[in-house]
Formats: sequence, C-alpha cells, structure tokens
Amino acid sequence: MNVKAVLYVTTLVLGASGSLLAQSPARQPMLVSEPFTCNFTGAAVDPQVLCNYMAYTANGHAERVVDRILKPIGLLRNFKIMECANTQNCFATVVKGQRFIIYDGAFMQRIEDATETDWSAISVMAHEIGHHLQGHTIDGKGGQPQKEIEADKFSGFVLHQLGASLEESLVAIRLLGNEHATSTHPAKPARIDAIRKGWLEAEELYPKWKTANKPAVATAPKPIATDEATASARPTTPTRTTTPARTVGCVSGDCADGRGVFVYPTRERYAGAFEEGDKHGEGTEYYADGKIKYKGNFRDNVRSDYGVYYYRNGDRYAGWFQKNVPNGKGVYHFADGDRFVGYFKNGQRHGPGILYNADGSKEEEGVYEQDQKVR
Repeated sequence: MNVKAVLYVTTLVLGASGSLLAQSPARQPMLVSEPFTCNFTGAAVDPQVLCNYMAYTANGHAERVVDRILKPIGLLRNFKIMECANTQNCFATVVKGQRFIIYDGAFMQRIEDATETDWSAISVMAHEIGHHLQGHTIDGKGGQPQKEIEADKFSGFVLHQLGASLEESLVAIRLLGNEHATSTHPAKPARIDAIRKGWLEAEELYPKWKTANKPAVATAPKPIATDEATASARPTTPTRTTTPARTVGCVSGDCADGRGVFVYPTRERYAGAFEEGDKHGEGTEYYADGKIKYKGNFRDNVRSDYGVYYYRNGDRYAGWFQKNVPNGKGVYHFADGDRFVGYFKNGQRHGPGILYNADGSKEEEGVYEQDQKVR
C-alpha cells in the first residue's frame, strides 16, 4: 500500500490545472463549459501551486498500483498519473484534453501514518479514478455533489474487490471528509453512506467476508487497560466448555515486563516482548483476521531496527525501520513480483537503489531523494 502506493495509494496518491478545456475542432467556436478539478477533501485547488503538465514524467510504480486498482473491474487506465509536491491533496483533472490524476506523495504518506493503514491512500486514489472512468472530468459540468457520491461509491466497490474490509474502506473519508456540505462536495455522512453502498454492492455480487462489518485496523499502538465491562461479564464458575470473556487487553503472559499477548479492541493483536508496558524487543503484530502484519523488533512501542512489514495489498517490506517506517537499507517487494532494493529514509526511497522486474531484469537504477529519482 504502503506507501509507495500509494508510494508507495500510498504514493501513490497526484498536479495540473483543471482550468483548461478540451480543444474544439478548428474553425468551430468553443462551447462554454465549466472545468472539472476534483479535490478529495473538498478544498479549493490553486492552479498556481500545480506542476507544469509539460514537465510530466511517468511514475512506473504509481501506474502499476493504479492498474492493480483497475484490474478487478476489467478496465484499462485512460489517464496519466503525476506527482506534484506541496499540493496537499490528490485530485483528478483535465489539461488540454489530457486526463490526469495528480497526487502529493508526502500528503498521502501522512494519511497512511494518521490512519495506520495503506487502505486510506488506496481509497483516495480509487475515488479519483472513479471520476475519470465515469466521465465526470469531461462532461463540462464542473464539480457537483452527485459526482462525488458516485466516485465514493466506486471507491467502496473497488476496495472490496481488492480485499479491504468495510471499515478499512471508510478510514480516509472519516479522517478527511468535511462535516458540512459545499457546492461541490456532500457532507461526510453522505459520503460514508455512498462508500458503504458500493462496498455492500460488491459484497452481494462477490461475497468474501462472513460479515460486512469487520473491525478497522488498529490506530493505537500502545496497549490499553482491559475493558472493565467485558471483565465483569466473566462467568463466575467457568467450565471446560466455556472460555473467559476477557478477550481485550493482556490475554496471556506478562504485558508489563516480559512476554505476553495483547489484543486491541480492533481485534488486532501483538505477541512478543514488553518493557514497562511498551512493545520492546522481538515481537509479531497481527491483523484482525489473524494474518501477520509485522514481524521484527520494537523499541519503546514503535517498529525499530530490522523487521518485515506485510501490507494488505500483498506488498511487503523487509529491512530496517525507525519510528515505525522504513529507514535504512531494505527490499520492498511488490505483489506483482517486482522489487526495489536500496535505501529508505522516513518511509521513502532515499539514496542508491535498483528497481527489478518480476523476471529479475533491471527496470530502473539510480539515486533517489524523497522517493523521486534524481540521477
């Protein structure tokens, strides 16, 4: 997800002005229409801060991530993907007839950091893709609340097909959605409902989960106290056929200073070493469905030193961590078999590195800064 998708959605997640209209045939008057520039958060987009589309360079990994989003619905990419720093957003637009998805990689990384899941950035990207695929960017009608609803519903449908739970599909809009409606964007509750409808529609057609209300990814890394209400409901005379009701908190071992198993309210869990109540030493984090999330070392409750992180989209990173993110030498394995071998800083490629195709051939080699190749 990680960001690279987004790097990672993440970074996945995009820079040209939507103020230019598609060109009309020669000698014919240009019809008056309103340009379209979708901004996921609903904030205004200032064309002055956008990248010059003439300087467009392809982002191979971002394009592969987008293609992965499109694959479950059998469609091909009909737009270009472009990273533009300092835009603080991700949006779809059209410049002189060329469709773009523009993203700010640092912005997408912050979304992932805030939500503790790469699904947030993926959902933002899927939303913008929805605008292009549904013709919103070329109908000349500008931004409209109904277009946002349709793009949100598309996002929910696609994330279901990619394997996200309902709550994972909603994390981005819960974080970034506006509480109040505007002339172009509905209020957060309406957008949440649209994503939910898209996810449930996909669930009805292609059921994957036993329930449509799976828990969200954990957002609090530090263990919390056992739920007292749950503890008080414990049977007074347990038998061999009953199990303790205490399923949240430290369920076994020593979660203060030793080794133990701690279960979060989200149903994610950690099994490993503790020191003064923090994850400290070797341990393993698990997603709510029991799959491994991270296996490696921790210091003062954060991922540190060497470890392996398994992303929900099938990617994984094996290497050095600092403050929860890749930092140092490592290998980022993409779900499609490609891999990047090199150095990372604050979760981004930084330093020498090589991108290999799934067949082992080199696709790209160079020196990177803040996830961009500089030479």
